[in-house]
Amino acid sequence: MKSFYLILLIATLIGCQTARIKNEKYKISPATTELGSIGQGETFFNLENNFSTRSLPMLQNKIRLDIQILPLTSKLNKAYVEKGEYNQSQSKITYVDSLSNKPEFAAISILDLTGFAGELNASYNKNMNSYLQEVSEAVVVTRIAITLPNEDLMKIRQADTYYLENSQDKKYTIALYKEGKKIDTLDLHTGVILAYKLGKFCWAENNKRDWYIGDIVEDTHGCKGNTKHQVKDEETNLFKM
Repeated sequence: MKSFYLILLIATLIGCQTARIKNEKYKISPATTELGSIGQGETFFNLENNFSTRSLPMLQNKIRLDIQILPLTSKLNKAYVEKGEYNQSQSKITYVDSLSNKPEFAAISILDLTGFAGELNASYNKNMNSYLQEVSEAVVVTRIAITLPNEDLMKIRQADTYYLENSQDKKYTIALYKEGKKIDTLDLHTGVILAYKLGKFCWAENNKRDWYIGDIVEDTHGCKGNTKHQVKDEETNLFKM
């Protein structure tokens, strides 16, 4: 019976560190994350989500995003308030749960995961690719929930297409397009990231038996088809030959 209550307590504590956004479970964490950043995440043993950023890959091609503007929930508001305790410059948000007119946030996700994987497989990200082959626990931030200034939310509403761009020295910005024309650029450092989702890498072999990232899936899901979560070592490949 004690073990049952212990499991229930752990499940409750872990549940407190997540939030559902459009039926997707996001991680709530005090860690500073960035869309497209690669690193390592931890959850279970310390009962608190943590993400340690290792690097941002170079992007020579823009990556299509999806952005939805949604009303803030009580759980995300709590996360915002807690982050403000460590950042005195963070602006205040007036949130009243009983009122229908609530502050808004942006849910931003990488829509073109195939294109993002292609960037990681490119020669200009050779060192990053080697790191990912060596560290099977490495993950990528594929979605974020972020508060933004009202003027930025207005800019998002005026656009119809969004792209993640590498503006300079691995600094990411979001390019806003309207009817095929670029109309503005957003710097996400003006907002506060409240929650995030992670993706893991699935590897495949080409005809030359070189490994490449064949897919990026949710970190709790398994790799599909002939892709594998971990690159097999050279000795295993020689055995196959």
